[in-house]
Amino acid sequence: MRAADLLLALASAAAITIATSVAAEPASASSAVAAYALGAVLGGLLLFRRRRPVTVLVLSLIAIMGYNLTELPSVSPIWPLLLPLYTVARAGQATIGAAIGGATLLVSAGWVLNAGVPLLELFDGVFREAALLALALVAGTAVRHRELFAQEFSARLAAERHQQERESARQVLEERLRIARELHDVTAHTVAVVGIQINLARELVEDDPAATRELLDTARRVNTDAIGELETAVRLLRDPSDAAATDRHPVPDETMIEALLARAADGGLRVEFHREGTPRPLPPAVGLALYRIAQESVTNVLRHADDAAVTVTLRYGDEDVRLDIVDDGPQATVADHRPGHGLTGMRERAASVGGSLTAGPRPDGGFSVRASLPSAPAEESTAASAR
Repeated sequence: MRAADLLLALASAAAITIATSVAAEPASASSAVAAYALGAVLGGLLLFRRRRPVTVLVLSLIAIMGYNLTELPSVSPIWPLLLPLYTVARAGQATIGAAIGGATLLVSAGWVLNAGVPLLELFDGVFREAALLALALVAGTAVRHRELFAQEFSARLAAERHQQERESARQVLEERLRIARELHDVTAHTVAVVGIQINLARELVEDDPAATRELLDTARRVNTDAIGELETAVRLLRDPSDAAATDRHPVPDETMIEALLARAADGGLRVEFHREGTPRPLPPAVGLALYRIAQESVTNVLRHADDAAVTVTLRYGDEDVRLDIVDDGPQATVADHRPGHGLTGMRERAASVGGSLTAGPRPDGGFSVRASLPSAPAEESTAASAR
């Protein structure tokens, strides 16, 4: 129970007791005991008004009417009911309150009229009590609407905050995945190529020192390029507008796929590259996705089928660009190839620009990766179609 409700009940009980004690009518005897009893009953009922508003209103009305049926001086049944009427309206039951209050007002008017009160005086009293009744109901309804508005506002605010938290979490997750893809693609390819170069150099170190030095130089260049790519990626992650990072080490795109395959060929991989259609500049995000898909595909061949031949075809269509990577690795090797971070990352890269990617073993042996990406990023395509 709230302290404010207790204080309000005590104050109401005191006011009703005093008003009843000073009430006077001809040929009626006053009773302090009855006044205290009525005040105590009506004040006590107010302690339960929040849990049972209609019940408290009805019982309060019965108590007042019962008191007025005695030989004691009668009291107005309206003003002692103002707080119960307000509570009923605040609880969303203003119609019930209006019905009970209106009926009480009619009964009270008939009672006073039967007592011989002049009609004009009766109308004056009825008008004032009706105004009090309406004021209590309007006040309770207004407070209820304000509370409902505050609750709705709080709920919307909480929903927006929750949505912002989910959006922030989604953005953080996307950023983590993007960083993971960059680190995986660069490091995996570098480790695979450098490992092959070192293994070949180890086999030729005694028979062909010149070829060994060339292989080691190639491994060093690949490692240096990878360090440069990682530095660029880190600087761009810190500051996407850092132009100096891309000046030193440009962000890879589809134009660098041929050089990528040449480095793989230096490591002993048999590579064929075909370009079909009319080449044209692609958005940076699409070009980077094509390069990383080709890089990861070549890395997988180096890791899982290093004696295979790889055919890479870049096709420029009217609205999209396609990249096919096919190797002829042995069936056993392909069967052992399980989807990992690399394939997942390639699919995520394709989806991030509004494209698609399929990958899997070929029926006659080997493995194939096919990516189809739009010539413009997904958001640009959407905007263009909206226009």
